[in-house]
Amino acid sequence: MTNKQKRNFTPLFPNFPIGEKVSSPLKNSSTPGNKPVSDIHPMDLNHRYQTGDAFTILFLSKRGMSRSPLAREVLREKIGKSPFFGKYRVSSRGVTQAYDQCPIDGNLRTYADKLGYVLQGYSRFATLPDIAQADLIIPLDHESDDFAKVHKQAIRGKVRTFGTFLPAGSVPFLEDPYDRDGDVTTDERYYDIIQNIKLGCSKIIQALPSLILNG
Repeated sequence: MTNKQKRNFTPLFPNFPIGEKVSSPLKNSSTPGNKPVSDIHPMDLNHRYQTGDAFTILFLSKRGMSRSPLAREVLREKIGKSPFFGKYRVSSRGVTQAYDQCPIDGNLRTYADKLGYVLQGYSRFATLPDIAQADLIIPLDHESDDFAKVHKQAIRGKVRTFGTFLPAGSVPFLEDPYDRDGDVTTDERYYDIIQNIKLGCSKIIQALPSLILNG
């Protein structure tokens, strides 16, 4: 197997975030975002402390550059503050191969940073092993929902669209940050996306016990 082939099938839930170099804290006093180690919020590292039989959750979006990485970090934080800490692993992927290994959306990175969420690394395309490993797959848009339907034979877990976790009457999917009408500003679109992700992730936390029991 070539190195390229191995790179396409790296574990969906590694011990360290994709794109982050593993180094000793004794040798480095700052993070890739130039934050001193002492300033790192504990939630930044919560996803590393999970049991071997942790329930796996995968967010999917069209590119994997904005909505799914943010949903991943928001849910990781909420899990880290809940009784479910250490029992769930959360990751994100894109479903369009052309966007594989693209940098995280810079605009969203800025917005997220103001809220205390650090988005690092690059987008990753969802391979069949990725979706086969996930216990719960949450498509965030039409494209990722279609992707899950096309590859349903490879999926062993459950699939729940993000709209399932939003109030009744809400749109079933999150809006595309790059596809907006002329009367919708960038700030308005990102604000709506962030607020819906925070709301939806709160509902996901509430639904986790029933999702496990009905597994």
